[in-house]
Amino acid sequence: MSDRSDDGTVQLTEYADLHGCSCKVGQSDLDDLLRDAGLTESRDELLFGVGEDAAARRLTDDLALVSTVDFFTPIIDDPYDFGRVAACNAASDAFATGAVDNLDCLVVLGLPQELTDTAPMILAGIADAIDDMGGVIAGGHTIVSPWPFAGGAISATAPPEALLTSQRATAGDSLYLTKPLGTQSAMGGLRVSDDEFADVVAEATERSVQKIGDEALAWMTTPNRAAAMASRDVATAATDITGFGLVGQAQVLADNADVGIEVTKLPIIEGTDDLSSLFGYGLKDGESAETSGGLLLSIPESRTPTLESRLDGADVFYRRIGRVTDGNGVSLRDPTIEPISREKRDN
Repeated sequence: MSDRSDDGTVQLTEYADLHGCSCKVGQSDLDDLLRDAGLTESRDELLFGVGEDAAARRLTDDLALVSTVDFFTPIIDDPYDFGRVAACNAASDAFATGAVDNLDCLVVLGLPQELTDTAPMILAGIADAIDDMGGVIAGGHTIVSPWPFAGGAISATAPPEALLTSQRATAGDSLYLTKPLGTQSAMGGLRVSDDEFADVVAEATERSVQKIGDEALAWMTTPNRAAAMASRDVATAATDITGFGLVGQAQVLADNADVGIEVTKLPIIEGTDDLSSLFGYGLKDGESAETSGGLLLSIPESRTPTLESRLDGADVFYRRIGRVTDGNGVSLRDPTIEPISREKRDN
């Protein structure tokens, strides 16, 4: 199979077997790895660290430094778009903690020798995305790698009292999600190059596969910064929806806060449920991997009007998708599937 199209355009996704956040080590394997390495204990030097979306260290009484690193394989062929998605995904881990100020990125980039000509466009995508988030590129590290990957080491600051973790969700809280699900299914549809199977994919959904993919890209390149700012001082807990999928990330929140999670609604990119059924990604069960997904926020019922008003004012998508309970684990209560179309939303 050629790794470049007929016009010579690079097909980045052909250089990796796993794409975007689906290349992450599985949740149970990661837990075993941390336990075997003795990295499950909290550290006095940190406000929080291993087990959270990022680590936080208090610098002064009024300032905390949040740091994280995230990189993954291509989820889309276009180098510039790949860079934008990678930057948004990396910064999201800091935003999930409420750290939105003084954003810096040290770029992490690996490319096969034959793809080094794509490096400028990938870097341009990362730089433009970081600039749009009010941050700066501070340096980085680039290597030759058999699988292409991109991302960055992110640092940002916040007042210590503004920081969020996944540990303080409280029974009775409402759960909000700030982007629809379905990026894995959308990108899977776009990657199909076999003519015969492409016809099967096209017939699986009433929407254009290209339109579904374009909407997924628009969501993946939408930063979570505005959502993070809106949730400051109202959320009890937060995480972002990435490779573990909605149920996997909700399970982290449930375990860390010793609560139960009930999901009653699944907002999905319109058309991705059909593609998920075709590919077997488990979108309707909340199991499909997400790349650069939204924030999952736990909000006291009394503060939900404040959150919704702020999100509306910032033009941030959101849906109330469930609640926190006294139980344990994550359960889907025959969730309502809500198709979301940016086209209809913008009209």
